[in-house]
Amino acid sequence: MPDIRLALPSRSGPHRRVAAHAMLATLAALGGLAFTSAHAQVTTDDSALSALPATKVSKPAPHAPATRPAAPSAPSATAPAPTRPAPAHAGPPPTIPAAPPPPPVIRPPVVDVPLHPPALPPEVPAKADAQGTVTDRPGGLRLTFAAGSTDMNAAMIDGVKTFAATLLQAPYTRAEIDATASGAADDVSTPRRLSLARGLAIRSILIHAGVATTRIYVRAIGVPAPATAKGSDNPNETSPDHVDVTRSDMVASAPPPSPAPSEQRSAP
Repeated sequence: MPDIRLALPSRSGPHRRVAAHAMLATLAALGGLAFTSAHAQVTTDDSALSALPATKVSKPAPHAPATRPAAPSAPSATAPAPTRPAPAHAGPPPTIPAAPPPPPVIRPPVVDVPLHPPALPPEVPAKADAQGTVTDRPGGLRLTFAAGSTDMNAAMIDGVKTFAATLLQAPYTRAEIDATASGAADDVSTPRRLSLARGLAIRSILIHAGVATTRIYVRAIGVPAPATAKGSDNPNETSPDHVDVTRSDMVASAPPPSPAPSEQRSAP
């Protein structure tokens, strides 16, 4: 057994006993070294302990227990189980036509055509006491009226019907009606309305005779120009209360064509 010598401090008392117990504990821990041949000498000096300043050892703060995430609660027996969406059924495969589609057909707009003819104007009655005359003119005729009146006698109505018969023989010809009336210079409305009433009366006779409404043009002139009232000694020419009915392919003021002179040829 190795020779272990302990050098104890010369100080006696409780400090020496504590040091001795510490040495014995050290020897017990080093019991395994008793069988070695090494020699060790342990010397303790407790004077160094008294020289150290007194320090207060703080106890470590207790650690807060780590919080664990709450485990998902198991579904209760009464809660309904989550429903899964039903799988969508696959549609039929796309079909590819063998030929391209035909081009679209654009239909013309539908036009509403009236199924009934337009209403005819009222017929013009013949009045025996009506003061008026009818005169043939190149390409038409002239009808004179009494001042401030629109009445027509039988001769005037027959003259208009005769003109309608010649107009029906030329389907591309129109009837032009120029109506005038006498009146005061400061009143333009009254003569114009009177001349319009006369023109519409003649238009009504032409329509009942078979002339289409699209071939009749009425122009209400009213008081005629001064040059028209003055022209000749004929009372029909000087009277402003008249209506001229003319074909569109002829001019009423043109003189009638003169017959061409026959050319005399010498005998051979």
